[in-house]
Amino acid sequence: MLYFNTPLDVCVARCMERAKSSGRSDDNLEAINKRLKTYEEQSKPVVEMYEKFGIVREIDGSHDTQTVWRATREAMLPQVVFMAGPMCSGKSSLGKAFCERQNAKLLNFNQFLKSNNLDGVNEDEQMLCLVKHMAAEIAPRILLEDFPQTLYQAKFFLKNGKIPESAFVLSCSKDIC
Repeated sequence: MLYFNTPLDVCVARCMERAKSSGRSDDNLEAINKRLKTYEEQSKPVVEMYEKFGIVREIDGSHDTQTVWRATREAMLPQVVFMAGPMCSGKSSLGKAFCERQNAKLLNFNQFLKSNNLDGVNEDEQMLCLVKHMAAEIAPRILLEDFPQTLYQAKFFLKNGKIPESAFVLSCSKDIC
């Protein structure tokens, strides 16, 4: 559930600004205050009930449109953890154990590229597909294995996706691999 927490005075000011050009008969101070009172008494308790289940994603709605949009996009994506490292460093084993303990889904970036026919495709298209996939994901947490592989991918994901909760980088000596 997305909850746009916006101070009532900001809501009133926005509605009064809209009233200048909306032509709506109910865009007046009395009607706006009545609607806000109804919201506080009837709708807000629903939000408070769902907060107990930990499924409310609160967004500060008092900012400009672009800032609210970025916060909304981020709230809709699952929590993300990155795991990178060389072959034989234990990424897959550790990733599986992490996902079992954290109620997360393991997504191997290389397998994702192959299954979506994105091998050899430019990084922009790969990253757009990944972010779109993440937005449609219903799992609350995703562990992205073998990601990011380039600085460009990391920057793209931070700008268009979400800041990861954690990033694990595994290493191993050449003798082990």
